[in-house]
Amino acid sequence: MKILCILWGPFGHRMDELAKAVGGDRLSVTVLYGPRYFAPLRYPALFLLTLVLLHSRRPDVVYAQNPPVFCPLTSLIYCRLHSKRLVVDHHAVWRAKTVGGPVGGAIGLLESFVASAADGNTAPHAVWGRELARMGARRLAVVHDHVQRNVFGRDESVRKSFGAEGILAIASHGGHPLERLESEVAAASMRKDLTLVITGPEAKLKSRLPPVLPQNVRYAGMLPIEVYLKLKASADFALNITDEPNTLSHVLFEYAASSLPVISTRSDVVEAVFGDSLLYSDSSRPGDVSRAIERILQPGVLSDYRSRISALYSELERRHSKEVSSLISVVRGELLKNSGPGTDGSLVPMGQRGGGA
Repeated sequence: MKILCILWGPFGHRMDELAKAVGGDRLSVTVLYGPRYFAPLRYPALFLLTLVLLHSRRPDVVYAQNPPVFCPLTSLIYCRLHSKRLVVDHHAVWRAKTVGGPVGGAIGLLESFVASAADGNTAPHAVWGRELARMGARRLAVVHDHVQRNVFGRDESVRKSFGAEGILAIASHGGHPLERLESEVAAASMRKDLTLVITGPEAKLKSRLPPVLPQNVRYAGMLPIEVYLKLKASADFALNITDEPNTLSHVLFEYAASSLPVISTRSDVVEAVFGDSLLYSDSSRPGDVSRAIERILQPGVLSDYRSRISALYSELERRHSKEVSSLISVVRGELLKNSGPGTDGSLVPMGQRGGGA
């Protein structure tokens, strides 16, 4: 069975992991990536290019990522024309990430259509799973993001290479407008013995940072993978400050794989998966983030949260093999038609209630 895992965009850590789990080829389709004003040109171009690529590769199963919903929608056309199977990974529910109004309503209708028309659906956590079930999705499995344990350890030379003489923190971002880099920079500047390293794509982050950063803040851009892993292994803690209400950032799983304590803002989806393994800031305002930094640096607190995040990672590892089994069943069409997410990401009949997340 030839499986093609496809996404619209230059990178997608979750799809990398899913492709590896199902033994599929990963295809990233990118045209005019970046500014939103390219959208009227970008999406028609991606639609045509994707159809051409699918027709040339002729996969038996297309595993497409939403958002944007137009990627699985385009894949659905190919699958219907050639009697192939479509599975959709909803790494987010796009409707819930829009500003609402007519655009959000139209996106919601398209997502509901795609979720119900697909031969299978996957979600990154049970909160999205229940939302997808309400939207009409069937043949659904919850598969949490999975990151291999970081093999590197704390390295003083790495810390020094980033200018850290005292405390070292990291904040990795993808560039969503509601990620609060500004608050992280402002909070870090209040503590001179702290060095904050921000990583992420320059095209989306550089313009949001001040032209001259505080002396204790470094913007590192997109690091080579080994350098990035060593940085996470050598940092004292990480910041995840965002006002996104509906997104469970992949980077939180990266931090867990490095046993790295995390200061995060609250959201239902973050607390549902990570619970009390993170230290939560009262808000994304710089003053509240600064107070959270002071709390995590109190004697014994860093080691406590390092133990908590390490225990959480072990629990996620325990679930992973079961989730992969469910995922393979969805992709290969072995799953009962009516199924939905249980409390631990397992599959339960849609009529059976699954509590918690």
